Amino acid sequence: MTRPAIYDDRDRTDYDPQRNGESTFDFFNRVAGPYWEQTRELQQAWADNVGEPNYADVRAALRSGDAQARSAFLELFLHQSLLGAGYRVLIHPEVPRSSHRPDFLAQGDAGAFYVEAIVPGTSMAQQARASREADLLAALDQVGDPNFLLVTVDIQQSLHSAPGADFRQQIRNWLATLDPDQVDIADLPTLTLIRGDWSVTIEAMPRRASSRGQRTRSIGIYAHREAEFIDDGQKLRTALKSKASRYGDLDAPFVIAVGMYTFDEDDEDVHNALYGSTAWVIDEPGPDGRLATRGIRKHDGYFGSPAGWRNRRVSGVLVVDQLSFHDPTRARVTLWLHPDPLHPLPPESLFPGTVRAWDGETVAKRAGQDVRTLLGLPESWPEGDPWK
Repeated sequence: MTRPAIYDDRDRTDYDPQRNGESTFDFFNRVAGPYWEQTRELQQAWADNVGEPNYADVRAALRSGDAQARSAFLELFLHQSLLGAGYRVLIHPEVPRSSHRPDFLAQGDAGAFYVEAIVPGTSMAQQARASREADLLAALDQVGDPNFLLVTVDIQQSLHSAPGADFRQQIRNWLATLDPDQVDIADLPTLTLIRGDWSVTIEAMPRRASSRGQRTRSIGIYAHREAEFIDDGQKLRTALKSKASRYGDLDAPFVIAVGMYTFDEDDEDVHNALYGSTAWVIDEPGPDGRLATRGIRKHDGYFGSPAGWRNRRVSGVLVVDQLSFHDPTRARVTLWLHPDPLHPLPPESLFPGTVRAWDGETVAKRAGQDVRTLLGLPESWPEGDPWK
């Protein structure tokens, strides 16, 4: 029996970028061009390496909402990486003394280890809020004025659905009264729309003369979101806590793989989450009367500290950051080895990216496997321009 493909067999003529409110599956299922065909083929090839009945579950997840799709794609990425490293991979293996099953058991010449994957999610309230905003932005993005782009300056939400269609029509009527050649770029015209607890403020920015007359996406600048502090370390600790003891005392090394989407290029948030956050100590004044400060590691890290390592059931934490559907080779992958695990991992590099390990004084870094070699992809992949 032929397996149904992840993406529909259809003629594709839509070259537009992903739209507001459009799911990852819907975007990949309709976007045209050879660049995107390569990514669809790669996802299908990886899924084809998954046996039944797991293929049906993977396909359904990839075709569903983004949260499930991201989780499924992380698992596919891990599965393919382990296969590329020469391991035989069992999906959802039975484990001793537990009715739960981890995602994978990787078996190789150097031994076996378990892998569990998780993509930290958001609360139901956060999801509902994001969904309401996405629906509103999708409506505004379809204003379709040939002369103006929109700048979203401020959005105040209600707990009810946004009046997107009504706001869109009001914006169209307002833009029809404006002359793009008479607008001062330094002082853009502003419109505030209010209905109930919803309040939306936008500015009208003239399109370049050469681009006028084209009814493309309407929102040119998203300026309504305030800067906020995101504690990626806490999110990581919460994800690890939810998985660490789920399978009891396993008989082999155990890796928890966490899919993250951060902007932390130096891994400081992960380092703090695993080895303890930084605190500053003020010492007694010196001979010159000046106060001296020094940084110390608190004992709140997931791995604990040299004085007492914790969570030793977890042999390593694999952080897969910025894993994208269109080019998974760009993901920032780091395996953080536990300093004193119950079951140490094999000494060779298991995953792409880098390896971070405690050397007695600090957390040293070394290279893992090359991601393209592991995934069997040439340096030129993916080829071409995504928007041509």
